[in-house]
Amino acid sequence: MNFTVGKQNISFEPERLLIAGYTSKDQEQLKKHIEELQVELGVEPPPTIPMIYDLSPELLTTKSEITVVKNDTSGEAEVLIADINGEWYVGLGSDHTDRKLESVSVQKSKQVCLKPISQELWPLSEIENHWDEIELKSWVTHDNEKVLYQSGKLNEFMEPNELVNIIKERDYYSPRAVIFCGTLPLLTDAFLYGEQFHAQLYDPIRDRAIHLNYTVQLLKDAEEEYQHG
Repeated sequence: MNFTVGKQNISFEPERLLIAGYTSKDQEQLKKHIEELQVELGVEPPPTIPMIYDLSPELLTTKSEITVVKNDTSGEAEVLIADINGEWYVGLGSDHTDRKLESVSVQKSKQVCLKPISQELWPLSEIENHWDEIELKSWVTHDNEKVLYQSGKLNEFMEPNELVNIIKERDYYSPRAVIFCGTLPLLTDAFLYGEQFHAQLYDPIRDRAIHLNYTVQLLKDAEEEYQHG
C-alpha cells in the first residue's frame, strides 16, 4: 500500500489490523453508544472496555469503492494510528460494518467488510501536543442527500499511548500494526445505509485536513436470483 506524508511517499504493508471499540473518555457518551447498539441491533453490552477486535489486515483498502452484500452495512469514521518502521503515523479510516451480523458477532460483522483508509498520513509526533483539538467528522449520502453523521474532537477518546499500552497488556500488539482508535456517537436517530461515505480529520492548529471518500456498491442478490431461477 502506498501513502503520502507531506511530500514523502511511503510504501507500507500492514501485518495486523486492530479495531478498538468503546474507547471514549466520556462515560455518558459511551453508555449512549452502547445503548444505541443494544436497542437498534440487539448487540449485547461489551464484557470489557475497551474492546479489541483482531481482524485481517487484508481488509484495509485505499480504493474509493467497496462492495457489500445487501444494504445492511454502514461506515464509522475513526482516527487510526499505524506503526511504520517503528514510528507512529495518524490517518483516517472507516470501520465499515455489517449491522445485521453485528447482533450475532461484533467481530464477524467487522471482518466481512473492507476498511477504507486515507492515503494521507501525519506523523503522530506532529499532533501529540494538540491531540485533543483535532476534529473528526463524517457524512453519509443517503437518497442523494449528504447528511452530517458524526462530529466531535479527539479529546473524546483515549490518547494513543494509553490505548497502545492496553493493547500490549492484552497481548494483541504486533509491529507494523494499524489500529482504529474508536468512533463517535451518531448524530442521526439510526444508522444510515447510504451510497457514499465521507469523513474528515481536521487539524485547526496547522490548518490542514485528511479526507476519506468512498462509494458503496451492492452485490447482486444470490437469494433473489435463486428464487426467480
